[in-house]
Amino acid sequence: MPTMERRAFGLTDIQVRAASDDAERLSFAGRAIVYDQLSEDMGGWRERIMPGAATRTLTDAPDVRFLLNHDPNYLLGRTSSGTLRLSEDNGGVTVEADMANVSYARDLAELLERRDITQMSFGFWITADGWDGTTHEVYGIDLDGGDVSVVTYPAFSQTSAELRAAAANRITPPDPGYSVERARHRLREAELLSRL
Repeated sequence: MPTMERRAFGLTDIQVRAASDDAERLSFAGRAIVYDQLSEDMGGWRERIMPGAATRTLTDAPDVRFLLNHDPNYLLGRTSSGTLRLSEDNGGVTVEADMANVSYARDLAELLERRDITQMSFGFWITADGWDGTTHEVYGIDLDGGDVSVVTYPAFSQTSAELRAAAANRITPPDPGYSVERARHRLREAELLSRL
């Protein structure tokens, strides 16, 4: 049985805001997975999540939790309940969540507004990968049963997290030269190579 992996990235596309004046709910937006970027040094090697790595798992509607620092005691949302939504674009996987009205969500909102926490991570299983020198290239991941987390220490500094209202000014548009269709094609090629 494969081992669950966790990777953390810096938050660049994060925002949290009140969902409405009469609702005591906080909305969050961020980018948990960044494509085609190098991770921090992981002990003599780095990792790159290849474009399209999450395409298959997102198509299968995985059950993913939104956590604080990968701690299951701090649940903020979940895809199966509709309070967490994941989507893929050319830059990676974005996160939108309606956080529960709990004390740790309000605490997190304060830390996000102060920019004390600005990054994300994700817990996953590798389904297709390879090596290019000292770079671990991940072509396929499974998020079902995994998580996306707002974290203090990310593996990928390019990730982002913030209250939704603040993120509108900082969200970086994805690279228009790298389409999701091109990423799917590369994923199919990687799968064929892994069968040889």
